[in-house]
Amino acid sequence: MTLLQLLLGVPLALLGVLALPVVITLVQEIITKRKYRHIPGPKPSPISGNLREFLTAPGGLLGCLEGWVKRYGDLITFRLGSRQFVLVADPDAARNVMVRLPNHAAMSNPNMHLTKWDLRSMDVWGLLMARDDYWRGLRAAWQPAFSPASLRGYQALMDREALALAGRLRRQAAAAAAGGGGGGGPKAGEVEVMSEMSRVTLAVVGTAAYGVDFNAPEYGGSGAAAPGSGSGSGPGATLSLAASLEAFRSGRQPSLVSACNDFFRTMSPSARSTWSWAVALPCLLPAIRHVAAVAPDPVLGLHIQSRRVLRQVSTKLITAWRDSHTPASTSSTTSEGAATANGVAATADAAAAAAAGSSSPGVAPGSFLGLMLAARDRSRREGGGKDGAAASLTDAQIEAQVQTFLLAGFETTANALTFAVYLLASHPEAAARLRAEVDAHLPPLAPLEPEQEGGQAEQGSGGAAASQPLSLETLDKLLYTEAVLNEALRLFPPAHATTRETDKDMTIQGAHIPAGTTLWLSIAHLHTRDGVWPEPQAFRPERFLPPDVPGSAPELAPRHPHAHLPFGSGPRMCIGWRFAMQEAKTVLSRLVQAVEFSLAPGQAMPLDTVAGLTLAPRHGVWVRLSPRGAAGGRGQAAAAAAAAGKA
Repeated sequence: MTLLQLLLGVPLALLGVLALPVVITLVQEIITKRKYRHIPGPKPSPISGNLREFLTAPGGLLGCLEGWVKRYGDLITFRLGSRQFVLVADPDAARNVMVRLPNHAAMSNPNMHLTKWDLRSMDVWGLLMARDDYWRGLRAAWQPAFSPASLRGYQALMDREALALAGRLRRQAAAAAAGGGGGGGPKAGEVEVMSEMSRVTLAVVGTAAYGVDFNAPEYGGSGAAAPGSGSGSGPGATLSLAASLEAFRSGRQPSLVSACNDFFRTMSPSARSTWSWAVALPCLLPAIRHVAAVAPDPVLGLHIQSRRVLRQVSTKLITAWRDSHTPASTSSTTSEGAATANGVAATADAAAAAAAGSSSPGVAPGSFLGLMLAARDRSRREGGGKDGAAASLTDAQIEAQVQTFLLAGFETTANALTFAVYLLASHPEAAARLRAEVDAHLPPLAPLEPEQEGGQAEQGSGGAAASQPLSLETLDKLLYTEAVLNEALRLFPPAHATTRETDKDMTIQGAHIPAGTTLWLSIAHLHTRDGVWPEPQAFRPERFLPPDVPGSAPELAPRHPHAHLPFGSGPRMCIGWRFAMQEAKTVLSRLVQAVEFSLAPGQAMPLDTVAGLTLAPRHGVWVRLSPRGAAGGRGQAAAAAAAAGKA
């Protein structure tokens, strides 16, 4: 062999090595296409499939799916990279799939696939992606955190954080009315709602999950910038990852609060790593993971950093638990209170202790993390028993559950509240009816507290206090408040889609679906489907009121029993949905009690949204605040009754 032949042979050999994964992928695409050729759908491109259309269609991801449904019907196949999906858009078929199929399909965000196993395992081991017997064991281990007693215990935390929000906004509205500053926007009295709601929900779910005070400075609270505030300062300011990427490039280490926000920012479809192309070639992915870990681009680097911070905090707290809990102390701790089905004490007092939080590096006994660790320790001492599944959980698997709790409960509730405020601000008549209900039932707020030097109120509530706490019994009376939230969840479902994986061949709407198929269920489409929802695009909360309530509109109720699925359905329905609704009702009612709001000048209508891991406002929601009367609540019962009569 001559030198020339050798020199020519090397690049040809490299070309062959690089071409092999492409050839393998193309062959797999041909095989897959034959399996689904009887199902209509858009024509895919080689390698990338329908990814370009998915990301660039007018209206984004949801607009793309809506267009496909109109063109191809209620059962559609499409491909994203190497992965084939079947979209199920019929309410009956979607409900049947959710009830019959127990397993979610593996999540397909490229940034998640590009992380190495120590971080990717948090998804595989978490409740959301758990499968079969492992999932059933986890579900039982999670249940105590959402028992009626635990939910009652968390109410004090929810009301405390809601009052803190009410105080901040109430003070800002008062300052604006007096001609002062107030901050929060380009003009006094303007505030970006998503930032404020993120701050509240992260404090609630973080404290409940970890049992530490998420308002403590060491976790990024108490004086830290509000989560999600981005880099802009007015309507149209982008709540994107630009500010986070700037901080990442500067080498700044994020707090736990910042890490949670960074995680969601890097899960947006617009946050694509330069390594994302590797997901389209699965046979190259293991090698690309190692290369990307050594040389990540800023987007992937930020994603990895955020996940490492979450793991580090969990590891630190679990270590503190293990160091401080001897078998004797653990036994005495878990014997207090009423035992649940898996033997964990999950009383209202225990949950309230977790809700109180602690800024010290320890785990409160009633927190989600505390409940999981106590269940495992007790089960191991007793050799399994009723809680045998918990005994086998490793520290890393428990970390995965806490991360799932935190991430599942943080942005979804914040976004739901943000959408509700947007809809109320753009529908004054609905806002007036909601204020009437709140004023009729809630304990009144105290007058604003005097500010200390530096502009801080004397109490941690930020200037809002109530004569009585907001109880669950009072929340149950807020029927219109709940209807507003349900209508907001219908029009803007944060969990806009879910997936299932077929464990065997099945038939959907007369079409054969092979085992191992990933089914895509578009909740957003089901929620605005013509023929199912009267006035599907209109904001009409009264459609969700019980028929015997004055002002209800049963003629606007859905014409299908399974048309409203903001938390899913079947065995994989969101386990924390009651927690989320309780928190949302508490926060929204306190907010409405404290201030009035209207859309700020420059706030875009209709609202521009982006569908990533969750559905969120693309540029946030800006409102202008106005102060209410000093009391609010039952002190305005007469006015409330009059307003309710007019609504």
